Amino acid sequence: MLLLLVFCLAGPIGCSSSKGAQKQKQSQAPFDNGLISAGQEDVLKKLGEPTIVSKTPDEHILWIYEPKWKLIPNDHGTVYVEFENGKVTKIFKKQ
Repeated sequence: MLLLLVFCLAGPIGCSSSKGAQKQKQSQAPFDNGLISAGQEDVLKKLGEPTIVSKTPDEHILWIYEPKWKLIPNDHGTVYVEFENGKVTKIFKKQ
């Protein structure tokens, strides 16, 4: 029974890790930089409500968008949008 559990857990992870490497190579393009210097309202229209809102050590506002559902809890696919004086200064997606 334990051996079956090990194979079930290791099988999908082994297959998905090789596919994940191929996906990363294909999606190396930078995230949508069209939002740079956009206001908070524009970001809300484009990405919706953020999952988390926080402040950086530099007192900038940081909106974090996490994927709705993930098999493995990590930060892959998470989008970070940083605002300074109400305008987007940085935006990136964790691959």
